[in-house]
Amino acid sequence: MVGYQSVIRPPFVGKTVIEYLTGKFPYHSLEEWTFLVEEGRITVSGNLASMHKPLLDGEVIEYNPIPGRIKEPEVDTNYSILKETEDFLFVEKPGNLPMHPAGRYRTKTLLSFLETKYPKIIPVHRLDRETSGIVIFAKSEASRKWLQKKFETRVVYKEYFAIVLGKFTKEQKLDGYIGRDIHSVIRKKMIFSPVEFPDSKSCATHFVPILYNEDKKISLVLVKPITGRIHQIRASLLYLGFPIIGDKMYGLRESIFLDFVNFGMTDSLKEELGFERQLLHAYSIRYLDDRVIENQMVHIHSKSFDEMDLYFPNWKNYVP
Repeated sequence: MVGYQSVIRPPFVGKTVIEYLTGKFPYHSLEEWTFLVEEGRITVSGNLASMHKPLLDGEVIEYNPIPGRIKEPEVDTNYSILKETEDFLFVEKPGNLPMHPAGRYRTKTLLSFLETKYPKIIPVHRLDRETSGIVIFAKSEASRKWLQKKFETRVVYKEYFAIVLGKFTKEQKLDGYIGRDIHSVIRKKMIFSPVEFPDSKSCATHFVPILYNEDKKISLVLVKPITGRIHQIRASLLYLGFPIIGDKMYGLRESIFLDFVNFGMTDSLKEELGFERQLLHAYSIRYLDDRVIENQMVHIHSKSFDEMDLYFPNWKNYVP
């Protein structure tokens, strides 16, 4: 199993090793983290850690798991290859499948599964674990750098579908800024604002209403992100008052995420969320391959979005 590292930053500066581990990585109990420290599986900047060592800003804590000791959660393994070229692999990722090893997921990841057949592939971009749809892997570092540059210069065009709470009726382009939500108890939560704030980055997203389900009071929205910031779509839709169905972090009640971490997906939690995962789907990716004389347009569409078929059976007739 691959070890993984974390750099110490506020608010964890000054915390002890055991306080940091139990606070940031609750998938192990206090007793388990204590055992792992005593077994020499935790180091701080290359030195074996003691449980009560205070952590300094910039130090690197590394955890080397014991193979087989973590019981990994079950995942959806129904991924499919949409297209394969000499340079890239276009994959349809299901919801509830992490992209790469992190947290409790070490072997049950899309990258791990693909590496059994494609040992040298590299993710060009990423999707959240619960987001389904198209993701691209490169077969070489040179190919990855070439396409990632296109992402950075915003000449890769992506379209998503989101199923949101409420009646979304107005096509609009939302411009503003996104950054860490310092008022949230969730460390990695972001927030959208129409005005710039400290450490924020500009972001822009185009939203197009497609269909409304009167019985469920939910809408299908086509989303065209112009920038590619982390959690941009989810935070923007929450700002607009249309949270994505099933989104634990960017829903109407923020503490849902903490309830899920502490107690898992209970029946009452699933009922409140409306679905067990966030209903966000990467539907299409388009870019120009200017390495060939013909300037070939690469345009990949997703083959399926089961939840869309469930709630909006005729959605394909309304997609522009």
